[in-house]
Amino acid sequence: SSLPLGMVLPFSQVFAHEVKGADQYILGAMVTGFALTPLLLGIPLGRLADKIGRKKVLYLIIPFFWASNLMLIWAPSPAFLIASGVLQGFFFVSATITGAMSVELVSPEQMGRWLGIIRFFRMLLSAGSALIAGAIWDNIGPQYVFLTFIGLDLLIRIPFLMGMPETLDLRMRTEQGE
Repeated sequence: SSLPLGMVLPFSQVFAHEVKGADQYILGAMVTGFALTPLLLGIPLGRLADKIGRKKVLYLIIPFFWASNLMLIWAPSPAFLIASGVLQGFFFVSATITGAMSVELVSPEQMGRWLGIIRFFRMLLSAGSALIAGAIWDNIGPQYVFLTFIGLDLLIRIPFLMGMPETLDLRMRTEQGE
């Protein structure tokens, strides 16, 4: 979940302004929509993840973030830019669910080390992806920043997610004392 943090989020507003001509009001509405999505849907989707499984909910909501990128690129009007901002908010919902999964996969004794290592590499990946995204923006084209992210997500994150165990099952077995 570090790629969006470094590759997509820093460039979304710039793209909307420079490429799509969004003014300050549209940019503000995009950010408001981005903030409202996790505010309004975070708890219901978190409860759904607790009920049916974290991976199932991630498979359900990750495409909304992809759609936000495509909508941003192909937005024919300001309304589509605002809708893109709303859909972009699914990033934080998925990041929270992913965070819950990572905590459930590591034993309590190893948690401190795990969090230190994972945060270090997340920030390293975010910084590196921002640098790469800037190079893509300048040398290939701004829209390819967002398309590259979708491609990387499909080729890397989704296969990793498919290979991970469903942590809801692990947590339930632990709580039942198995």
